[in-house]
Amino acid sequence: MQRIPPPRNYSCPSQLPFLLMHGLIGSAGDFVAAGRAGALAFQLHARCFDVWLPNARGTTQSRRHRTLSASQAKFWHFSWHEIGVYDLPALVEHVLRVTGHQRLHYVGHSQGTTVLLVLLSQQPAFNARFASVALLAPIAYLQHLSSPPLRLLASDTGVVTELLNQLGLHELLPSTTLTQAGGQLLCSAALPTSVLCTLLTSLYVGFSEYPLDRSILPRILETTPAGISRGQLLHFGQLINSGKFQQFDYRSARLNSKHYGQPTPPAYQLQNVRLNLMLFHGNRDALSTRKDVLRLVRELKNSRIKLYQVQGYNHIDFLYATTAPHIIYERIIEQATEYSQLNHK
Repeated sequence: MQRIPPPRNYSCPSQLPFLLMHGLIGSAGDFVAAGRAGALAFQLHARCFDVWLPNARGTTQSRRHRTLSASQAKFWHFSWHEIGVYDLPALVEHVLRVTGHQRLHYVGHSQGTTVLLVLLSQQPAFNARFASVALLAPIAYLQHLSSPPLRLLASDTGVVTELLNQLGLHELLPSTTLTQAGGQLLCSAALPTSVLCTLLTSLYVGFSEYPLDRSILPRILETTPAGISRGQLLHFGQLINSGKFQQFDYRSARLNSKHYGQPTPPAYQLQNVRLNLMLFHGNRDALSTRKDVLRLVRELKNSRIKLYQVQGYNHIDFLYATTAPHIIYERIIEQATEYSQLNHK
């Protein structure tokens, strides 16, 4: 986990820390790639916040284990459920212990929203640890996902599982010298192929009305993709097919009963989430679609929600669009500042 502490060259008021959690195939680098003028982490730092940037389990910088090596298949036996139930609470407690605060502000993007919902559904006592929460491109229900490649991939998770078994693949989309070189070759702003790079990305995340600043592509590609487990991908595929927000389906009544005490995977208990939430989604997002987001809002029946639909945004514009600091980040900072003012009177 990286940290950007508040500036020391001038007096900063005491404020609660921010924890920024990235999405699938991403890393902490997602929140700094847009540079000092455009990245959320730097915007928060400029406002005197203490910024913490975790790297989810299995990413390039998060592969240490007490007994296992990332070269062993057993290391990769996890999905985002384990990140939400085990890793995220440990990260939260670490930040609070180091900073001496009792609460923190949280921003999640994509899978970073999923793992928070998992945590609070499974361990509702953690509601008390969060002062404010902003969910960017939230992912829980995926019934109306419109991304053609991902819809095709999820069409038969059984076939995908068998193929991965045959190939012996447990880690997917790792960051290697080859993938970085290929990404730089295809997506370099100086090359005409960068248009193809943008097109391929848009097929997955949606076609934005805001052209991606190609000058930041090299920085994005330095850390993306960062590696995921096949369990993460398969679990999301199951959500697409089932239309439910539920735990991992072992595709066997016997195995499900062994893990859950019932033949089908249990749904996450979203009524356990009891927070003031800001949800942001884009009308051009192919993953976090409006119908699925509205369903999530209905299921979060014990939370107070401010819902913002951002015109023209796709799934990654919340990280890289030049308008994000004004449209998105200012509202996040405003909510955190209001919390500080109300609780220091």
